[in-house]
This record gives sequence, C-alpha cells and structure tokens, in this order.
Amino acid sequence: MRLFKFICILVLFFFFSQICFAKILNLKFSILLEKSAYKWEEPINVTFKLENKGKEPEFVNKRFYLNSEDIAKERRGEVVLKVISPSGKELPCKFSYETGLPKSDYFELLEPSKEIISEYPRNLRGYFSFEEPGVYKVAAVYQNIFGKEIGLDVFKDKLSSDSVSFKIIKE
Repeated sequence: MRLFKFICILVLFFFFSQICFAKILNLKFSILLEKSAYKWEEPINVTFKLENKGKEPEFVNKRFYLNSEDIAKERRGEVVLKVISPSGKELPCKFSYETGLPKSDYFELLEPSKEIISEYPRNLRGYFSFEEPGVYKVAAVYQNIFGKEIGLDVFKDKLSSDSVSFKIIKE
C-alpha cells in the first residue's frame, strides 16, 4: 500500500512539474541592445521583449519595470539585470525604487506567435556605473508577481534571457 501511495505521489509530481515546465518553455524573454559598441559617454539603451512560442495565449505584465535585486520582490517590478564588467565583476545596480502595483493596462493577453516589446528603452547608465572600457555582458530575469489583485491568472514564473555582449570604447 505504501508503494502504491508513493508511486501515485510521484506520478502527480511529474505531471504537474511538466505542466509548469511546458508553460515556461512557451514564453521567451529577451533583451535587445541598439548596437554592439558604445562610446565612453554614449547612452546604452536596452529594450525588453516577451514572445509567446506556445500554442495557448498567456496573460503577461508588459510594464517591464527595471530595478535592483535588493528591493523586496513585491515592490521591485518585473526585470532585474545582471551586468558583468570586462574584469569579470558583477556591477551593482545603483538605482532602485519601490514600484507599487501596475495599472490594469499593463496586463495583456499575449497570443501564440506574438510578442510584446517594452514601450521605451532604458539607459543602462542610469542603473550601473561603467568605469572601464572593454566587453560587458548583460542578462536579465523577468518575473511578474501581480495580476491576482484584479482577478487575472497571469504568468508568474521566472524567465531568464540569454546573455548579450557589448563593448564600451574609451576615446
């Protein structure tokens, strides 16, 4: 009898974990840079993109607020960046703020084969101090925790972007 219960629990665990894993695979989060090399004081603008590669629509939060990982999750926003300097050190985020609840307009049903791109680019120089020339790497994590407040079943898992490289040239 114990073996039967164990097998049932194991089957249920794998079933539900596959559903969650499949949902994560349906959405892809990306960061986009305007170019691959920047002059010393030039803005380094980044935009964010969510794509639905699945067969079912997903409610998502398209606000894409960028913030420090040091802020409590419920006040942080949706995007956290990790920037690695040419010397291999992770740059601390120098700007943070408490975001509050997103407006209902920020939630959108993302249909299959469609994408949402952030409304405006964010200048990385406002969030990080770039103090050495060379090649930097940046990656992002998207995670929404809102939507339940207005009765929406919104995607809430973490999505990590691929790392993107860019060069800062000191003249």
